[in-house]
Amino acid sequence: MTEPRRDLNHLYLEGPGQATRYEVQGNVRAHITPRDDRAAHAAALAGQLALARQALSGLPRDPAFPEGPQGQYLDFELTGRDADKALLQRLEGRQQGIEVASVRRDPATNRVIATVVVPETAAGTYDRRIHEYASQDTPGGQPKRASLVTNIEGIRHAALRSIFVGDAASLPGPGAAVWWEVWVRQGAAEEFRQVARRVELTVAEESLSFPDREVLLVHGSFDALSRIFLHTVVMAELRLSRDTPDVFVRMNNAEQAQWVDEAATRLLPPDASVQTAVLLLDSGVTRPHPLIATHLHPNDWQTWHPHWGPDDSGWDGHGTAMSGLILHGDVLAFLLSSAAARLSHRLESVKILPPAGHNPHHLYGRITQDAVRQMEGTNPERQRVICLAVTATFDVNRGRPTAWSAALDQLTSGGGDEPQRLAVVAAGNNTPAVPDLLSDYLGSADTAQVHSPAQAWNVLTVGAYTDKTNLLDPRYTGWWPVAPGGDLSPTSSTSVLWQEQWPIKPEIVMEGGNLIVNGGTFDAKHPDVRLLTADFDLTTGHLRDFGDTSAASALGARMAAQLAAEFPHYWPETIRALMVHSAEWTPAMQARLAGSRRLDVRNLLRRYGYGVPQLERARRSARNDLTLVVQDALRPFEAVGSRTRMNEMHLHRFPWSAIDTAALEGLDLEMRVTLSYFVEPNPSERGYAQRFRYASHGLRFAVKGPLETEADFKARIQRESLPNEGSSIRDAGNDHWAFGPRLRTSGSIHSDRWRGDITTLQACEAVLVYPVSGWWREKRGGTPPYVDRDARYALIVSLRAVEADVDIYTPIATALSIPVETTV
Repeated sequence: MTEPRRDLNHLYLEGPGQATRYEVQGNVRAHITPRDDRAAHAAALAGQLALARQALSGLPRDPAFPEGPQGQYLDFELTGRDADKALLQRLEGRQQGIEVASVRRDPATNRVIATVVVPETAAGTYDRRIHEYASQDTPGGQPKRASLVTNIEGIRHAALRSIFVGDAASLPGPGAAVWWEVWVRQGAAEEFRQVARRVELTVAEESLSFPDREVLLVHGSFDALSRIFLHTVVMAELRLSRDTPDVFVRMNNAEQAQWVDEAATRLLPPDASVQTAVLLLDSGVTRPHPLIATHLHPNDWQTWHPHWGPDDSGWDGHGTAMSGLILHGDVLAFLLSSAAARLSHRLESVKILPPAGHNPHHLYGRITQDAVRQMEGTNPERQRVICLAVTATFDVNRGRPTAWSAALDQLTSGGGDEPQRLAVVAAGNNTPAVPDLLSDYLGSADTAQVHSPAQAWNVLTVGAYTDKTNLLDPRYTGWWPVAPGGDLSPTSSTSVLWQEQWPIKPEIVMEGGNLIVNGGTFDAKHPDVRLLTADFDLTTGHLRDFGDTSAASALGARMAAQLAAEFPHYWPETIRALMVHSAEWTPAMQARLAGSRRLDVRNLLRRYGYGVPQLERARRSARNDLTLVVQDALRPFEAVGSRTRMNEMHLHRFPWSAIDTAALEGLDLEMRVTLSYFVEPNPSERGYAQRFRYASHGLRFAVKGPLETEADFKARIQRESLPNEGSSIRDAGNDHWAFGPRLRTSGSIHSDRWRGDITTLQACEAVLVYPVSGWWREKRGGTPPYVDRDARYALIVSLRAVEADVDIYTPIATALSIPVETTV
């Protein structure tokens, strides 16, 4: 199933939840799937083949291809043991020119889809194979071709998306001209160049040759490539060209300046109404850089120490490199684009690193707080995201807070009369040894702990993953990337070694680049597998490569700012929740899940967090994938005489019963729930040792079981909740949840997925947000008294019809009396 069109606003629920008293405390052989319906199965496949040919023959004549199609691409939906190698080989017929172009897994059905190239001269091959299966037996009495045909579940005409490698959501609009990597069959490069000229595509002279494929760099639109795909059979794979910053890094400074200056002419100055900014705390910024100057006002270019100056110096241009990514993302895409850009956010910079030497370790927490308040004094009206990629390994002890991380929690918590603040922090870099890179780089990452201050509860900690695996530089023949596409970047750190009471870190991962090795004793950071960004010394260079968790955190801060600009009424807690809620594990990450044991799932959570966030999913809903947003506050505790006790829970009801069950009968739905709130830290030694002493309070969510009444549900939560932890809660129907309450309750953001049928879901319409203990309950004093303080929270609930193109959005919006509004 294709990614749904996201053109609907999320459903924002006005008004609080229902407050409820908290009353109590060798030779590979293909696997054959036997079939009893041999004749019917063969007839169905033959009919699907005929329909696929009709889809091709029914196309209008394209004047660029008067000779008509040279063949066809077919999608085969396969069953069997993950569509084993032997089965894929049986699909091919190399003598007839039939070959498998690409193989992928359909996330909706979990079946394997193989896209096969079928030349016009071999058009009848599969008809003959299906006919032989239906009418002939082997000497052993089995249907002929059974090892192939019994495992084919369906056949259909393929579209260009079938051979696209990557996330379909990343595809540009059909008419947008961008750079692509077109992988063609070996020896077909010249044929592709000829047909590309017919549809006005630009093909670079350089190409990369592999045993079965040639890779061409092509500039043009998806529509133009689709015309070639429909009329020829030269293409095998299509990828967005993202992994070629080396071309720009190797340019001399004058050539780089020409590209940068041209891009800067397309960079429109920020509108006066733009009041969202990313505040970068780093080594300073080279403000005159053409990609930065328009979005960094001189008043916003500051330094913590008056003698340092705000420019970037002493740290290899780290701050300027961060700035390029914060403003533009991977600068490579902007350089290769021809479109104008108007950004939704500005840049602010306070230099917190000295030009030489280091700050005393004990001052980092104070410097961080001072720098933020300094910029807030300059621009008090702005909504900002704090970005911090400066980290340290001192005093890191299996997730226990440090003075620096506690200072960040204090700064962001909203304690006293201060506002809540959103901070995005790099997880910190792992430095794996060469033997680890050659064998078990993930083992090295799992023993490298997330750095301080990234263990702070309230911040969004960003680790690094990578999709950059294309090493195109011919000087590096024999080298290969360490991390496979979609997996953890080799330099990222994790919280696998942390004790259970400390937060899951990182919460998300974003692109941080890769490393390459050559099988000997060398490893390297190569521009081909890194990001492109701004360089700090304009006398020597305008562009440079960059990566690691610093780059990932810059991209995370950029996404947070984009969301904050679009939803100015959302709290920092809500923006953090949306990013986590939109995150998904990539197929490569999911493949690391050896089993369903709690330890396996726990280790993946602490390595990848909740996955890679998706901006469009965080921004918009779809007809079959809706998101509800709640912002609310409850008072967790109350004083009763000389004692304190739990005070209230909030019940939120969601009208799942409004959905028509008939359209979803027999299909699974996915409900995801994310709860985000900020805690006020208790900077004391015992607070550092125990989470319910460190955090001012804790909140949890639970979903009503399908066989419970609301009264029974609330009574169960209150009965099972431990006074200090609330960790013994068991969701009714616990096997429906991906993580369960024991895994999802660390830290101050909790997210989980439920999967089941519509009938069961409609009996689970209530979500309860309830408190667990914290030092607000135990500590006397404060103004107002700690026990009388409210706790804000953001609750995000989404419902997704995973396997069906069914409108579940409209009935839910109607039941909630929310107008259905599409976006342009």
